[in-house]
Amino acid sequence: MADAAAEVMVQEERQAAGPPGVLRDRFIIRSNQPLAHLSAPNAEAFSAEDKRDPSRKLYALICRPELPPRVNVMRALKGVGAAGLQQLVEWGPMVWPPLGRQCMTVVYERPAGERAMAHLKAEMRRIDEFDITRKVIEPAVLAIKELTARGITHRAIRPTNLYYMDDKGERLAFGDCVTVPPAFDQPSVFETIESGMAMPIARGGGTFADDLYSLGVTLVFLLLGRNPVAHLDDEAVLRAKIQQGSYSTLVGDARLPLPMIEVLRGLLCDDETQRWDIESLDLWRQGRRLSPLQTRGEKRAARGFPFQGKEYFHCRELAVAMARNWELAIPPVLEGKLELWLRRAVEDKERAQAVSDVVRNALSAISDKRAAIDLMLCKTLTILDRSAPIRYKGFHAMPDGIGSALAALVAQQGDTRLIIEMILREVPKLWFEAQGDARPDTSMRESNFRELRGYLSQTGMGFGVERCLYEMNDALPCQSSLLGEQYVVDLKELLPALNEAAAKREDLKAWPCDRHVAAFMGARARSDIDRNLLSLSDPDAGKGLMALINLFAVYQYRLGPESLPSLAGWIGALAEPVVNAYHSREQRKELAKELPKMVRRGSLVEIYTLLDNPNARQKDQTEFAWAQAQYQAAEEEIRRIHGDEEERERGVDRIGKQTAAVVGIIIGMVTTTIVVIMTVW
Repeated sequence: MADAAAEVMVQEERQAAGPPGVLRDRFIIRSNQPLAHLSAPNAEAFSAEDKRDPSRKLYALICRPELPPRVNVMRALKGVGAAGLQQLVEWGPMVWPPLGRQCMTVVYERPAGERAMAHLKAEMRRIDEFDITRKVIEPAVLAIKELTARGITHRAIRPTNLYYMDDKGERLAFGDCVTVPPAFDQPSVFETIESGMAMPIARGGGTFADDLYSLGVTLVFLLLGRNPVAHLDDEAVLRAKIQQGSYSTLVGDARLPLPMIEVLRGLLCDDETQRWDIESLDLWRQGRRLSPLQTRGEKRAARGFPFQGKEYFHCRELAVAMARNWELAIPPVLEGKLELWLRRAVEDKERAQAVSDVVRNALSAISDKRAAIDLMLCKTLTILDRSAPIRYKGFHAMPDGIGSALAALVAQQGDTRLIIEMILREVPKLWFEAQGDARPDTSMRESNFRELRGYLSQTGMGFGVERCLYEMNDALPCQSSLLGEQYVVDLKELLPALNEAAAKREDLKAWPCDRHVAAFMGARARSDIDRNLLSLSDPDAGKGLMALINLFAVYQYRLGPESLPSLAGWIGALAEPVVNAYHSREQRKELAKELPKMVRRGSLVEIYTLLDNPNARQKDQTEFAWAQAQYQAAEEEIRRIHGDEEERERGVDRIGKQTAAVVGIIIGMVTTTIVVIMTVW
């Protein structure tokens, strides 16, 4: 009875979970077999099976639809078997039955053991100095080298994402790093001071130096067997790092072997330019000992700057507090209190003068003083700490993290006005200018933001915030509601998806293109199609539709497929304005006769050729011009004839009047003569 009841429960669970998902017609993802111990913070894990090799141990992570995954990293890591990394076996969009929609799915090799650390407040098995080099540092070095060679970063190195891949606990590897934006799942303790200041969604891809810092923090946890700052919240950890440095905050008074002190000081150095790179770590691993770094803390002010009931002795710490209290930070800066503190307490005349100049420019602004004041505070915060992220009215982001933040807001239908305002007011440019020569790639990235500003200045289809969304997220799927739940990442997937959507639509009066589809095409096209996109918003509906058909025809010709019957039918249903643009009734009849044939063949190329035949259009224009000329000549002849009749009538009338006058005169004269004769007689 118990076995029967258990079987019934299993069957009920399977029915509730629905059928399994299938990825690439090969990998079966079982929705009724969740694997909680392998789930990521924002991606659930489920058992996976390879049809070609059922004995292979796999599992799958289902990405959350509202968060943009790192598709470019998926492409780079697929099939890579580097030590220190779980192998990414396959990835792609898949219809996920529990949600009834397509979700990005990632299949990994399945660890035989558990995580190195269950959660950040848990105790874990310590790894001593003799094993940690072999089990953790060596594979980590190989993993980071592999990532660096492929031009990508991991951004998820932490002990809760470190797995024992074998039963004996000898092989350790870092897990998923692609299901969410870079460092989105990272607790701030594993992030550098600069990255920890940014919003998790906007930390950006970073560099290998960020991964090495995360590795250093992970080593501290593994050596101690616990989280040394478990009693502190994120804000307190950040404050301690700023005041004391990362090494002192995390290691403190803990007794560690001298060789490990050396490597930890190198990896946890808060100055990125002084932090160990992968070559330094590799040299240390090979036995070469390097001089331990002595981290220099930020200069402490002689007296604190009072702000919101606290006193701040470091510029960086004060900048963090002001960024979190935007409106309250404006008065002391405008009143000159910050400048005075920098001159007298910090004894930094250069910074003080820079703040003074920024304030003076803001106060002298003629128009939009509020915008000038906001930009003033943004510049001031950058002066106080130039390596910090962009901070503007409560939005804190690394420049390359703004795109993922925008994507998350659009997916959640959030308010994007602040990001738009930042781009239009060229806030990123202020940050890039402050970096100087510290970051060699700033000019190119600044140019990218200049292009985004240009897109925002145009309101037509293919531009605006939607264009910025896809330009800043090169692997984001098209967000158009026309596509339903389909997951379109590449341009070659767009037309088949629209064709499938057309087959399900009853109303074909709307265009098969909206602002998202147009922006997606503009951002993903290999050539510049902005002129074509501008034509989509032409007031003449026929011209706009022809511009759209032209784009679709080009993509079908270049990317396929050969037949798109449903999409062709959708286009055909909208073609009336284009057909009616021809003046010849015979030509319109001919088009109406031929168009259904093209629709049945599903060829957008043929439809475009038919509707935009240069010879036919030229002939139509010529014949129409000739007809207009004939009509004009006929009109003139009619007017002439009418003019002649009127002239004859006027002549008759004039002669009649003249004749009547003469006759009247003669009669008068005769009458007068008779009267005179009669009088004489």
